[in-house]
Amino acid sequence: MKFRFYQLYYLLAAVLLVVTMCSSLLHVLAPSGATYTLENFSLLKPDGSASYSVVALGVVLIVAAVVNAFGLFVSLFSNFELQKRSSILSVLLLTGYYILLFIYVLLIINSDDSATTLSLEAALMFPFTAIVLNVLSFLSARRTEAKILAKASGFRLRD
Repeated sequence: MKFRFYQLYYLLAAVLLVVTMCSSLLHVLAPSGATYTLENFSLLKPDGSASYSVVALGVVLIVAAVVNAFGLFVSLFSNFELQKRSSILSVLLLTGYYILLFIYVLLIINSDDSATTLSLEAALMFPFTAIVLNVLSFLSARRTEAKILAKASGFRLRD
């Protein structure tokens, strides 16, 4: 079995998504001193209570991590079509993750009538990095498939 770079891309993307699941994403600071902390599975309110209405963010990350793990598993068998499809699915899921995150942030900001300040965490960029890694894995799998096809078509039997 040969090591391919797209396998490393899948592995790094899955690790980044797991790290994102375990960390907070952003803090919303209100002028009144109230601080909301948005995590992937909960929203911590200033009074200490937690709202689990944002669990969809975590579910999307879990599904994207499973899709990346599936892409890594399929890459062991050099099934290029499934690899490319899993990369595309992961990119679409992570794009939907950012759309959901934007909607939740707008809802949090609109719940407090005064002006608010967002404090972003580094984990907010990990899904974007996973998107880039999935695009790179798609391109690398496509290139490897093209090399194999070109090599196979070069060996023809002639009369």
